[in-house]
Amino acid sequence: MKTFKLNTIAAVAALAMTSLSGVADACSRITLDTPHGVSTVRSLDWGDQLGNVAQVNPVGKHRTSEAPSYEKSMKWTTKYHSIAQTEWEVFHGVASDAINSEGLGTSLLYMYDSAQYIADYKDTGAPAVSFLELVSYVNETYASVEQVVQAFEANEFQIAWADGLHGTQHGLHLSVQDKTGDIALFQLNEGGKMVVHRGDVASDLRVMANAPLQQDHRDYVSRVDLEDLAAKNIPSSISSLDRNLRGLFNTTHVGFSEDASWAQTRGKLLSTYNAGNLVPQDLVDPVNGETYATWTQFVYNHENGDFLFTNYDTREQIGYNFNDTLQFTETMCADTVNQASQGLNTATFSVCEQSVGNKQLEIHSLK
Repeated sequence: MKTFKLNTIAAVAALAMTSLSGVADACSRITLDTPHGVSTVRSLDWGDQLGNVAQVNPVGKHRTSEAPSYEKSMKWTTKYHSIAQTEWEVFHGVASDAINSEGLGTSLLYMYDSAQYIADYKDTGAPAVSFLELVSYVNETYASVEQVVQAFEANEFQIAWADGLHGTQHGLHLSVQDKTGDIALFQLNEGGKMVVHRGDVASDLRVMANAPLQQDHRDYVSRVDLEDLAAKNIPSSISSLDRNLRGLFNTTHVGFSEDASWAQTRGKLLSTYNAGNLVPQDLVDPVNGETYATWTQFVYNHENGDFLFTNYDTREQIGYNFNDTLQFTETMCADTVNQASQGLNTATFSVCEQSVGNKQLEIHSLK
C-alpha cells in the first residue's frame, strides 16, 4: 500500500519543477454526482482581477468564429439554448464555461504545457473554432459528451491553436461534462497530437486543474493512496499538481445525503471545492514563483438549472436559474460582478449590445 511521505512530496515537487516554468497555472473544476443531479463547481484564478458576464445564446442564432490561420472557419446556428460565462476585463470576451438546455457543461482552462506543441499541430481540414467561441460552439451544437467526442473524432471541428487569443498563442485544454456524469478532456500533446481522455464523475476526470498534462497528473497522484492518505500529509501549495491531488482526495471522501436540500448539497459542494482548490490572494506557487488568486467562481446543477456566482474580491453572490432564460429570443447578458455589487440577489439580463457595467460588449459573431 502506498503512503505519501515527505520524501515523496519532495521528489514529486522536483518533478513538477521540470514540467513547468514561469507562468501562473490557474483555475480548477470539479464535477460530482449528487442526489439532486450532477453538479459542477468552477473558479477562475489569475494574477489580475477578473470579471464575469453571463451571456445567453438562444436557439436559432447564426454564429461565426474567425480562424484566419486555417483553411475553414466555423459557422454554426445555435441548436441548444446555452448560457456562457465570459470574461472581458483581461481575456476580452473569452467564454470560459457554459451549460446548455440538455445539461451539457463545457469548461476551458489554461494549460501551459500545450503551448510548446502548437507549432507541430496540423490543420485537419475541419472548420476551426477560436478560443473565444470554443466553449459556446460546443454547448450550442451538442447535447452530450458522447456527441462531442464523436463529432471531434469525425473531424467535424478543430481548435484554432495557431490563432491563439487576440494574436498571442496560449496552451489551453477543454473539458465537457454532462448530466449523466460522462466526462471528456481534450488536450494538445507532444507532436501536435490531440488526446481525448474519457471518464466520468467516478473517475479522476471529476477534477480538472492545469499544467502538467493529464498523464503527468496521474503519475503524481499514483504515488499516493487517496483512500488511506491522512489529511495531515496532503501537500498545501497552490500549484496545479497539488490542487488536483487535494481535489481528488476531498471528493473521494465527501458524501451527499439523500435527505439534504439542494441548497445544503450546493453548500457541501462549495466547501469541498474550496477546501482543496480555492486559491487565496497573495500565496505564491512554489513551482513557478507566480501568485494568482480565485477571483470568480460558479456552481451549477446540470439537472435543475440552478446557477450561483461568487465574486471572491468582495465575497458578493448572485444567482439565477437557467430555466428562467428559456423564453429569451435575443442574445442577452448580465454583468454578474456589477449586479452583485449593487446588492442584487438575482441576475437581470439585457440585450448584449447595450453597455454592461463599464464595458461595451462587442459581439460581432451574433447576427
